[in-house]
Amino acid sequence: MMEFRKVVVFLFVAVLLFYMTRLFYFTKKRWQVKKRVFIILIGGLALISIATFLDMFSNVMNCPLVYAIIKVFLTAGGITYIIGIILWTRFTMEMMTELENTTLTDYMTGALNRSGIEKAYNSYTKAKRPFYLLVCDLNGTKSINDTFGHSEGDNYITKVSDIIRASIGSKGYLARIGGDEFVILVECLDQQEIENLICNIKRQVYEIYNVKYAGISMGYTKYPDEGKILNELLEAADKKMYYDKKLGGCSRN
Repeated sequence: MMEFRKVVVFLFVAVLLFYMTRLFYFTKKRWQVKKRVFIILIGGLALISIATFLDMFSNVMNCPLVYAIIKVFLTAGGITYIIGIILWTRFTMEMMTELENTTLTDYMTGALNRSGIEKAYNSYTKAKRPFYLLVCDLNGTKSINDTFGHSEGDNYITKVSDIIRASIGSKGYLARIGGDEFVILVECLDQQEIENLICNIKRQVYEIYNVKYAGISMGYTKYPDEGKILNELLEAADKKMYYDKKLGGCSRN
């Protein structure tokens, strides 16, 4: 006669195996590179299921070979399932990291978005070290869209993003906060280094098309000298950026 507890154990493992198999079926197209994780988990549960199924009838059969098979399958299944759990944990952590990066980055340029730059700003302020905030606005985006098409306009924005990232390197962060507007956070340099950084970015941006209307206008502020709140620094840098834009020759500086 089968023991009730053995039936419950078998049913629990069987339901878990069924659930894992369905999960694999519905997610295999989305996570092709993670199929091996599901296969290991399902394999481990399958071995445990066979062992618990045989265990329900072990008293009836009373066969030493059956007991040996149960032990082997339980051991192999348990080890396999634990390995799968470890891999699944890594997979979950990778997905969480990917999800967080998605929520903090701009889909087109790969730069940070508004939420991302706020997080970077908070990390900088917690370090209590001075840094610069720069506001950038592209010139001629509309003209490029009208002349070359919107795909080329998007390409223009992406190229500028790449130029800025390469220019600041590991010393700061770049965010795209509007259609053709960027914000830069960069570790505190001296005044001349900031000016050189700006001139270098402007020169490279202008050279993308080398036409009169294309370029970039930039303004900057220093934390904490000119403000301690992000919006204050943005407003101050924005005013300087518009003054830079009014100069007219900003694209060639």
